Amino acid sequence: MAPEEKETPMNPMDKLDLHQVDFHLHTAESPSPGAIPLDGLIREAEERGLLCISITDHWKEDTDPTIFLEERKLIEQSSSNLKIYLSAEVEILDEQATSPVDPKAHRDVLKEMDYLSAAPHLGEFLPEVRRRELPEDKAEFLDYVHRKMMNILKSELFALVLHPNYGLNECAGWGLCSSPSIENVPERRLDEFAEAAAFYGKAVEINENVASSVEGYDTFVEKLLKAGVKLVVGSDYHPEHKDRCWPGRTQNAVEVIRRCGGDKNSLWLPEEGRL
Repeated sequence: MAPEEKETPMNPMDKLDLHQVDFHLHTAESPSPGAIPLDGLIREAEERGLLCISITDHWKEDTDPTIFLEERKLIEQSSSNLKIYLSAEVEILDEQATSPVDPKAHRDVLKEMDYLSAAPHLGEFLPEVRRRELPEDKAEFLDYVHRKMMNILKSELFALVLHPNYGLNECAGWGLCSSPSIENVPERRLDEFAEAAAFYGKAVEINENVASSVEGYDTFVEKLLKAGVKLVVGSDYHPEHKDRCWPGRTQNAVEVIRRCGGDKNSLWLPEEGRL
């Protein structure tokens, strides 16, 4: 008589839905070694019904990378049932996708992280930084942003692209665009980004703030889904702004994905095993 086959237990991660995750959480704007308030963040995420989170504190030029080693220890010491990933919101410094991360110098830090997230902010144009001069017109500005986005996708450092708004909020804020509308970006550029993200196996965050502020953002999300790009949602929670943001505040981001035809099968999860 053949032995009875045992049923393989289902991995709870296989049942995760978009509203149960938050892949963009900060413990502080600039965490201090020895005083990282991770326990409180984990506790609040649990209380709000999340099942999976990612810690993504900033990694800027002046960041002490040892904070990520400390965060790994705190995660391992936690008794929480949450699935907790450790990442970093890495500042992308220019259109070449230069970043503060040095794979050799930071080898010991990187091996403790699950993956890295790229943040295509445009701080290089700020008057106090001026790493790059602000382009004089919309076309030149959007061309710069597109080059930056494409080089992020080509970088082997990053698995996830955070809050890609194609610079539209900045474009409008700096008077180069009349409004932060996705229609400012040539459609072929959006197609190229989506196809490259799929080709390089990159995931993209649909960020609560971007989903709420960029007009016509559905067009971009539809292209990502059509290309087969996996997505996550993120609140961009900072405790300094807890009066207007909290872990799991991703309702608009989730709604956009679902409205564009995405579902729990569209959700990206990092591969097991660290960098």
